Amino acid sequence: MKNMMKTLLLGAIAMTTFGFFSCSDDDMGPSIFDTREYPLDRSAYSFPLDTFLKVTYLEPYNMQFIYRMEDIGSDMTKNLTPASYEKSVELAVLLKYLWLNVYEQYAGQEFLKVNAPRIIHVIGSKNLNPSQGTETLGEAGGGLKISLFNTNNLDVANVDVLNEYFIKTIHHEFGHILDQTHIRPTSFNLISRNQYDASTWTETPDSIAAGRGFVSPYASSAAGEDWVELLANYVTRDTIAWERLMNSASYEWEEIDMDRSEYLKRARGADLDTVGYYRENNSGQGKVYRRACERYADDYVKLDENGLPQWKHNTGIEGDKIILQKLDLVRGWLKDNWNINLDDLRHEVQQRMYLTNADGSFVFDRFGRVVNRLTSLTPEDPSITLLEKLVNEVYAYKSLQP
Repeated sequence: MKNMMKTLLLGAIAMTTFGFFSCSDDDMGPSIFDTREYPLDRSAYSFPLDTFLKVTYLEPYNMQFIYRMEDIGSDMTKNLTPASYEKSVELAVLLKYLWLNVYEQYAGQEFLKVNAPRIIHVIGSKNLNPSQGTETLGEAGGGLKISLFNTNNLDVANVDVLNEYFIKTIHHEFGHILDQTHIRPTSFNLISRNQYDASTWTETPDSIAAGRGFVSPYASSAAGEDWVELLANYVTRDTIAWERLMNSASYEWEEIDMDRSEYLKRARGADLDTVGYYRENNSGQGKVYRRACERYADDYVKLDENGLPQWKHNTGIEGDKIILQKLDLVRGWLKDNWNINLDDLRHEVQQRMYLTNADGSFVFDRFGRVVNRLTSLTPEDPSITLLEKLVNEVYAYKSLQP
């Protein structure tokens, strides 16, 4: 089995290297930037997107959306490539619809003008870290800039991947910026203070992390990442995925060394929650991750009088309760500082991302999965999907071209 690539979101990198000071009485002199306005070239192929970005990002929020990759704004040690024009169009409308519009609805335009990053920089290729076996999904630099990667592989039909690479990532990185503006409660840092480990999170499966009180393995790397991962995952995970996470978190999980052949022998026709899930770590060593329960000397499960496993909680850590305790702090922080209701924010994002019935409940497909609204036909015009409708907001500017 090949080594599993873990994902990494870098939010706090520049938090300690940038300092901002201002004084209203200081005469700062002329701007060091070129402040002249240049008219957009109507004959250019990119005119529709450039105009959309000016009207939608720059004018209301003083935010630049840069899709022509700038080397100076990228990691020069990485082999990165620019985003395609067509994928940049899709990402621009999706971020507006699933991030900017949602925060503006519940916090107002002024909130975004003050708190939103000044630059969104989108890059076409993945940002891989081969020496670590990780992949950087996004970066937030000093509250000024958010970089997103893998734009050329954006696939709206795969809502889980779309969410992981772009929608959850933008909410994660924006969470870092808000955390710099109003620092999270110090009590949050103490809840899992003995569980954070920046060096081993890449080896931690989702179930193990959940059982320790984290919504993702990366959340277990540091308190700051735990904070924004809670915010981003709660806002973007659909109801089914969130309930599965909380179910996993309600059990204690253990990590066992086991040979693949032994695992396969045990796993045939067995309950995988008790037998476990096999995985090779980055060193190629086979491990099994399973729910902790009472076992006989030969390691097989000991059942109670009802024929059910006897789950153990020897560590005293109740992951689901810890996650909810932390989530309450995130909820109060948003409300106290910006009067934003976290549950309203989540509801709005999910109503926009997933198809709902007239009563607001989710529509499920025959496999019990929530239906992707972005690729569904719109009630207003049953001939186009929601994504096509959003993209048409950009291409409508073609009518201004000669």
